[in-house]
Amino acid sequence: MSVSFKNGAIVREGKFVSPTYYDISNNLLTAQFDGRGNISKYSVVNKWEFIASFSSLLKIGNRIMDFTVPKTVEMIGRKQTVSFEAEGAEVKITSFADSSHNAIFQEIEVFAKGSDLTVRDVFNIELNGAAYIKALFLDRFSPKTLGKALFSTAARLLRKGKYCETKDGVFVSRCDPLGECYIDIAMSAPGEWLEQNRFYVNQHAFGMDVRKGERGVMRMVISMGTRGDFSDCDVLECFKNFDKHKQACEDYIASFPMPKVCDTEFLKAFFHSCYNCCVSLYKEKDEFKGFLAGLVYQSPARTYFRDGYWTALVALRYQPELVKNEIITLSKGIDKDGVCPSAVRYNFKNWWGNHYDSPSFFAILLYDYVRVTGDTAILDLKWRGKKTLLDAAIVVIEKLSERTDSTGLLYKGGPYNRRDWCDNVFREGYVTYDEALYARALYALGKLTEGKNPVLSRSYFERAQKVKDAINTILWDSKLGYYVNYKNENIIEDNLSIDTVICVLFGIAEGDRAVSVLKNMERLLESRNNTEQKAGDFGVLCVYPFYKYPEAVVAKSTLPYYYHNGGDWPYWSALYAYAKRMYGMDYMYPLTRWFEYNLSKDNFTPIEFFSPLHKDGSLLQGWSSLGAFVLSWDDEDFFSKSLI
Repeated sequence: MSVSFKNGAIVREGKFVSPTYYDISNNLLTAQFDGRGNISKYSVVNKWEFIASFSSLLKIGNRIMDFTVPKTVEMIGRKQTVSFEAEGAEVKITSFADSSHNAIFQEIEVFAKGSDLTVRDVFNIELNGAAYIKALFLDRFSPKTLGKALFSTAARLLRKGKYCETKDGVFVSRCDPLGECYIDIAMSAPGEWLEQNRFYVNQHAFGMDVRKGERGVMRMVISMGTRGDFSDCDVLECFKNFDKHKQACEDYIASFPMPKVCDTEFLKAFFHSCYNCCVSLYKEKDEFKGFLAGLVYQSPARTYFRDGYWTALVALRYQPELVKNEIITLSKGIDKDGVCPSAVRYNFKNWWGNHYDSPSFFAILLYDYVRVTGDTAILDLKWRGKKTLLDAAIVVIEKLSERTDSTGLLYKGGPYNRRDWCDNVFREGYVTYDEALYARALYALGKLTEGKNPVLSRSYFERAQKVKDAINTILWDSKLGYYVNYKNENIIEDNLSIDTVICVLFGIAEGDRAVSVLKNMERLLESRNNTEQKAGDFGVLCVYPFYKYPEAVVAKSTLPYYYHNGGDWPYWSALYAYAKRMYGMDYMYPLTRWFEYNLSKDNFTPIEFFSPLHKDGSLLQGWSSLGAFVLSWDDEDFFSKSLI
């Protein structure tokens, strides 16, 4: 099996029997295609995973298709195309979603080469009842939702919960199998609804006759959701407008920008994959408008301060209005006293409150948006009544500043404090990552208040300089040639952590000191250069050596080479790559090695984290799109760009 690239698409060749999983997302749903014409996953924002299994079987002429035939799978945007030859026919199966409808569209195109052919597709869908029950009682339980589920179930039993008809050449089946859950299908007639089970729709079939030398097409639209709310989709209407939805899918792909530096098919596919990951995870539901962290973060839908910041950098140059909406959504999750959670849910309630990096990310994102777009009006948008978004940024940083000591640095108190991005490690005391973000946030406020309150602006610049000096005095290790990870009165964790690269990005480390940090990262964190680590050439370790205090690591990070303890996080690899580019160093390895390595493992969308020795993280992860940011800002230094 091999991987190649064509016009921005990833192309996978192999046998039909081998699955080729590809995750997609639009404003309402996330789904996964399996490279064999099946929908292997289907979930809706603020709902649950609807599918337990999906399998289909094509009969061409008088024979079931041979599953060992070669196939070519192309993946780009929200579309997967599978092409193969079998039983005297050329077959192409295209599965896709548009940007805004809760529906998956599929088109099966068959060219009859040597004789007339009858084509029949039989597919089986088993619904995930366990996921529904879990969501009902754990994720979204309330008397209202329970009552709605019971009422819907009773109504379903009375009307047998199923309905089908053929009209104007379209076969439509509608089923309410469990609670308020529905699964509706529209397909080219003649269609059949075969086995029907009370708790899941089991089997459907449809087909066509194709004359020798001609091409036949049959189509299908599937929607799963709950009746009468935002997820409810009319599959018949979607089928009637199939070409319109198909064009919307193509227009979405055509809208992708392409930086000049992407001069090879590999870089074009890399950029497209990253950019699609970013913008397809942007969701709008009522007043909630922002970037979800990834596939597993949509129920309940929530946007994180840190994930949102790094993901927003990809969109900032091309779709700044999305970044503006992200800022507004994040602001609605800030407590009136300035406490920031890890994330903001769709109903603007906090998700894991009081984080050390969230306040800084909010202030920095506001600053980055203003300096790139010149839209200073956002600073005066209302926040909590009479206050403004600029006030919100000031409030969160002043609240965060309560945790500083006489050095000017934040002190992360408590032996079990893991409230920042590295949430599987207890980093107590001075944490270089948190300090660097704090320094940048103070600088950002200095710039944002410069024309409004010069006295306040100067105080922020002075405080930022004090923090910068303290980082370089207290956290720099001259013998090692890099910043320690964290330290307190009792211990020093002096492994090299990739998250300290923001000291280079934000200008806290400059000149020879910045180069020293980057060369040590090149030596210790790039797996190709580190002869001590035993996992091979896979990408960039997030720390090395591994954490030396076993009491400091928890859950997945307990294991060396995994998660925060040496796994590769593509977003950090991208930021490290950008820092290397800033200093004229070779940056393509950290930028793209994770992508190459994961393609070899059949991971076709940006992965959250990974390790050669352990289970992979989730796919289509927002901040892992940062490679597109690196290529988009190849022409100038983003982090030193002045206010417009």
